[in-house]
This record gives sequence, structure tokens and C-alpha cells, in this order.
Amino acid sequence: MATPGADIPRQVTQVREQLHEVFDDVLNVSDIAHFRGDGYEQRFLSRALAALAVRRVAKCSAAEAAQYVTDGIADQGLDAIAPLPELGQVLFVQAKWSDAGSATLDPAAAKAMVDGLNRIENELYEQFNQRAADLAVKARSLLVNEKATLVIALMGTVDLSPQTREVLDNALEEFNKYGTRLSVRVLLASDFYNQIHEDLRPEPINLEVRLDDWYQQKGTLEAYQGTVSAESVSEWYEQCGAGLFEQNLRAPLGITVTNVEIGQTLTSEPTMFWHLNNGLTMICDSLKARHDSAKAPQSRPTTLSVTGVSIVNGAQTVRAVAKAMRDEGEAAANATLSIKVINTGGDKDLGVRVSQAANRQNAIEARDYVALEPVHQRIKANLRAELRRQYVIKRGEPVPAPAIGCSLDELALALACLHPDAEQAARVASSTENLWEQGPNGSHTLLFGREPSPQKVWRSVLTLRAARSRVYELGNKREDREATVAEHGGFLIAHLLFQHLGAASIDDPDFDWDSEVLEKIETLVPELVKRLAHLIATLYGARAQIRTTFQDAAACRELVQQVLGQLADGIAVPEQPVKPRKPRRRNTVPLLVDRRLIKDGTPLHYEPLTEPERIAVAEWLAEDESRRQATWVNHRTRSILWAYDQQQYSASGLVSKIWLESGWDDQPVSNQGTARWCVADGRSLWDMAQAIHSEENDGTDEDGEDEA
Repeated sequence: MATPGADIPRQVTQVREQLHEVFDDVLNVSDIAHFRGDGYEQRFLSRALAALAVRRVAKCSAAEAAQYVTDGIADQGLDAIAPLPELGQVLFVQAKWSDAGSATLDPAAAKAMVDGLNRIENELYEQFNQRAADLAVKARSLLVNEKATLVIALMGTVDLSPQTREVLDNALEEFNKYGTRLSVRVLLASDFYNQIHEDLRPEPINLEVRLDDWYQQKGTLEAYQGTVSAESVSEWYEQCGAGLFEQNLRAPLGITVTNVEIGQTLTSEPTMFWHLNNGLTMICDSLKARHDSAKAPQSRPTTLSVTGVSIVNGAQTVRAVAKAMRDEGEAAANATLSIKVINTGGDKDLGVRVSQAANRQNAIEARDYVALEPVHQRIKANLRAELRRQYVIKRGEPVPAPAIGCSLDELALALACLHPDAEQAARVASSTENLWEQGPNGSHTLLFGREPSPQKVWRSVLTLRAARSRVYELGNKREDREATVAEHGGFLIAHLLFQHLGAASIDDPDFDWDSEVLEKIETLVPELVKRLAHLIATLYGARAQIRTTFQDAAACRELVQQVLGQLADGIAVPEQPVKPRKPRRRNTVPLLVDRRLIKDGTPLHYEPLTEPERIAVAEWLAEDESRRQATWVNHRTRSILWAYDQQQYSASGLVSKIWLESGWDDQPVSNQGTARWCVADGRSLWDMAQAIHSEENDGTDEDGEDEA
């Protein structure tokens, strides 16, 4: 696999990698096999580019395109000759490859191409090499009697020069004297880049959906609702597999309690399945209905021919139905289930909206929603094209072997450790659910706001794997304070490795990541563990809880600053800790968000703390009960969704608004909002944070409350 250099554009690297993957085993290279290194590489790439040009214009397979390549001695300026009698045309291709993406066609090369056409016109086949001559014989009748196209395939970005255009225009004038039979088509780097990504996309799925008890939904979108047999659903899955769920939030999750229950209902009570199952939601790019009855169509079944299919709700049901049909098909075949088919007209954004809406009532995690973010599809496509690595996005999809790819979960962890702010390592140490938080300060936004390059993706994942493996190995060999640091500090240790060894160079193709980063992890991890163990004791006391220290963003930032400073100055690990100081308590809302102690949507209610406050707001609250009600949102700055106006506020900001709306003239300047918003059992947000502080037993002062 080629490694891109600093002067090679990423797009060129991706095209080159795919040319090798697609054409390595199908191109005839026997005449250039004796070349070595770049001598072979450039000749191969020129031929493969010519084949890709044929594939793009003729819409044929890679193997078919490869058969038309003539590149070599005596090809007479024609790198590929593609007779296409079924299309009534012939393609004559000249390809120019450039590692820098700057290929052009000079006038001399254009003249050679035109001379090749004249030789074919004049039946001078003996002047071609054998392969080209055989194709030229087949091409002549199409050139004379049908249509011909000169295809200029350039791995470059600049169109033909005026001088080259003049050569080709003269040829067009000569060949088209008695009717238009010759044309010119120029393919540039962007065309080839688009082609390889089109080839990497899954083929659209087309199905025949036969509906009973159906009706057509009225509205702006074409949609049908009806009943489909379990047998049909099983056949779809056997035919298409996981491709059915391309736009679903997640893939089938395998063996779960829910899926087992679905299977049991199918086999034990098949006639009840329609009543006990939510059914399927299917979106498609287009559909056409064929009714069994013309006069009374709804009295008989109808068949929908649907193209570009994706089942966006019901993946678990489909998988369970298919398994039940395989295991006990005779019983399950009697089951039916409801289905909704919506024609989105190919609108991808609308498809995402339907998928998200269709899944709101189920146990869908925040991670499932981010899986549909376009950035992950781009990462998947570019990682596959440039490095030939797989990227699994959806929960439930099989995770690739470590050597050939990674998952969204693994990449998110790696990027959190790579991030320059140690807070990201602290967040994932608290809960990996924090990785999927969106919004300006949400981890997912910060980590994926800009698409990471394929090189950054793969290097960060390899580094995290090596770091975690070494940390785990070290922790297993010890039974002391350092073992506890290794057990709970793995993410911060990975962060330190990135920052000390090579975070700034992770996108530099000329930086030797293996020797400068990966090979140094073995010896550096034990040193980092010792430094962290010593610093935690020094800064926070010998009794400080190591686990909660690694969950504290401020503590992590300070530890990173100290460790990197020591490493930069060449300071050895001190032997004795100094007297610790007391750190300030963490703010309530960020602490609760990091710990994911309260689930999104948990009901909250407002409780005044003082008698004057209670009197001032009582009448206004009594006018509308929703003024007292809210729900919790795991958001760092606006965590309260007020039932009264359906807007999000900070806890203290909403209390101030309630005071203002109720007309309380003597209200205090500030308030402790988290002490006034309570869950159903009466505990306030402040109480819940204090419980965490007590658990941590960090010995800090009791006056740490403030929040945005």
C-alpha cells in the first residue's frame, strides 16, 4: 500500500490505492513485470487509469474495462481501445498519470492520438502491437459507421491548453465532414475521485413489497401503510442482509431480550404477531404501485416496486423474523406484520429525519443518533479509499478485525485522548456516553466538528490500542498505588502519550509514526504511571481517590501540565511528595452531565428555598402548573427544559426568569438554581452532586457551588 508523501494530494492517494485494489488482479501486466519500483508503478497506474476511464464512460465492470487496455510499445497513442457495439460507439483513450495530480496533455501527445485514429481508419493494423491491433480491427467499423469518442484521461485539474485543443479540433473537423461521428471527452482528477467513491458505495436495494389491507397515506409524500407476510420479510433479509438497514440508526443487535421475545411470539403465537409488534418503517428513493384490481384496488393486495430501499425502524424485528423462519419456518410463516413505506424521492436529509423520528419511542442511545451524522460516512469512505481500512459506524454491526479497521466507538475514544484539552480524557473516564454529547461544548462536536484525515484516524486508533495494551499489562503486574493509576488513568496516559510524542505531527505523512510514537510506548507508559502516582499524592494527598481524580477535568489539566513540564525539562520523578493542597469542588451541572447520573427526559420540579420566595411566586405558579415543571437535559450550560415554554435554560437562569415573570420586586441578585430544581424523590440537583462529592471524599471545602 502506498504511503502518501507531503506533496501528494489525498485525493490522488485515494485514486491510486483504488486503482491497485481494483485492477491489480485483472490488468495484463506481463510485458512490464520486469520493471521494479517506480518504473513499474508509473506504467501500471497509467494503464489502470485508462481502464478506469473506460469504466466511467462505458459503465462497464472493472474486468471488462481492463480487457480494452493497449498501453505499451506500439500502442500508437491509444492507451485503450474499447469497441462497444451494443452502445453503437467506440472509445479511444489516452491516459496521463501524475503523482502530484498535475497531469496534462501536450499537443504532441494529442497528435499521436489522432495519428492512431488515422492508422485505424486506413487499416494499418500491422503498425500496432498485437493487443491493440486485435481491438483496432473491431473498432474500425464503429469509427467509420457509428460514433467514436476520444477520451482524454488526466490525473490533473487543468483543462486542455489552447494548442492541444487546436490539434483535437482539427481532427474533429476532418472526421466530421460528412456527419458528426467523433467527439472529445476530457476526464480530470475529480472525475476519477468521484468514480472510486461511487464504486465503494453499496449498490441500492430494490424490492417487491406485496401489501395486504393497505391504504395510501394522503399528504405531500407518497406513502403506503399495509400488512406484509413474515415470509416476505425473511426473504428480504436473506437476499440483502444488513444492507437493508443502510439508513437505520443502528444495525440488528443480535441476541437481546427483545429479539428473543420477538422470535418466541413468531413461533408460538404467529397470529398475534401483528398485534404485538410495532412493525416496520421503510423509506425508498422511488416506488411504483401495481394493483391487483383496477376497479376496486383497495379490495385486493397491491405490489410496490421500490428502489433505493432502507428499513429505518424495525431492524431488530427483521433479524428476529429471519431467524425464526430459518429455525421454525412452518410456524412463523403464518405471521404478518405492519409496514409503512415512504417515498423520500432520494432526499437523504429527509431520510435521516424519518429514521430519527421513527426510533424516538424505542431504547435508542445518543450514540445511535450520531451514527447518522454525515461526517462518519465521509470518514468511512475516505478511510476505505485511501488506506483500505474499514470503519464500522452503527451499533450492532460486526466490528472488523483490528488489522483491517476500527469502530466509531474506538475512534471516538482515540480522538478524545488525542484532543489537546485533557477535559476530553476526563469526560470519557467518567462515562463513555459523554462521547456522543452534541452542542458547542459537546464531545462529539469537538471531536468530529472537522473530519479527521484517514491518516489521523488510523494513527490515533493504533496509538490508543498500544497505550491501553501496555497500561493493562502494567496494571496486571502490580498491586500498589501505581496499579490503581494504571487501572483508572488509561485515557489520561494515552492523552499524555499523544501530547508528548507526536500529536502535532499526526497528519504529517513524512513523520515516522511507528518509530517516533508506537515504539516508544513500551518504555514511556511505566514512567508516566510513576509520575502520575507521585503527582496525585503530592497535589491532592495520599488519601485522594485516584479514580475520581482522573474524572476531574481541572485535575487532569493540571496533571498534564505538570507531567509534560517535567518531561520537557528532563526532571526525574521526585521520591517524596510535598504537602497537598485542597482543590476546588467541581460545578454541579458539569459533574452531573459527566457522570450521566440523570437520564435525559427525567422530570424535575421547582421548589422555592425561602419563605419570601415561596410567597412571591406562589400565585404565578398556581395559574399554570407547567410553570413549575421541567425535564433534565444532559447539556453543560442549558440543562433544564422548561415545560411552560419548551425552551432550555441553565438552572439558575430559569429561576431568575421565574422570579422576573412572577413580578418579585425584591428578588436577590443571584441564586443557587441547582438547589431549587428537584427530581421526583425530592432530591435537588445540588443534593445529588453533594452525594458524589461525599463518595469521592476529596476533603475539599463545602462552598464550591456555582453554575452558568
